[in-house]
Amino acid sequence: MMGRTGHFEDSLAVIYDSENRFITKTIITKHDRSTMYITIAEDLKGIKNGARLNVLVVHSGGASEFGGILRRSRAGISQCEISLFSEKQRYVRASKRHMLNIPAFINDLIINKKEESFIEPLHVVIEDLSTTGIRIKSPGVRLEVGYILTIEFLLNGKEAIINGKVTREQTNPDNTFSYGCQLIFPKTT
Repeated sequence: MMGRTGHFEDSLAVIYDSENRFITKTIITKHDRSTMYITIAEDLKGIKNGARLNVLVVHSGGASEFGGILRRSRAGISQCEISLFSEKQRYVRASKRHMLNIPAFINDLIINKKEESFIEPLHVVIEDLSTTGIRIKSPGVRLEVGYILTIEFLLNGKEAIINGKVTREQTNPDNTFSYGCQLIFPKTT
């Protein structure tokens, strides 16, 4: 499976400990495909070198989940190196959901193969993320199943974009709406 692995630089990484307890969400600053090392621009304080991790990477070719080992974290240096291994297969409903709660916005969406834009950005929250999809929460604007959304957000000062197709809707007790969205990865040439 490593032969299909894309380039992860500037990709979103969500990092958990070996018991799947959330550690951080960050951006990958370097990726060595031959050794499967990634560098993140963050110090994993309190995590010892050699610790086993779980890493969810959302990259241009899709989303992948890996086991990982923290290889280098030095005091005073705000970056870490993580060795990735054992890419896990994506199973649509069996994928672990990772809680994020990141503020985001939607400027553009595709309705019936036609691109539309909001006059003002639609502010949403990315509630969770898995290898196959995301769940977003909208304060009052209803979206329909089948819409393709361009969801933009900031992570560690860098802009990130995720595309998702709305596959289900849920009305929340506080009169907001949550939407399950399948991740969409446009073909690149």
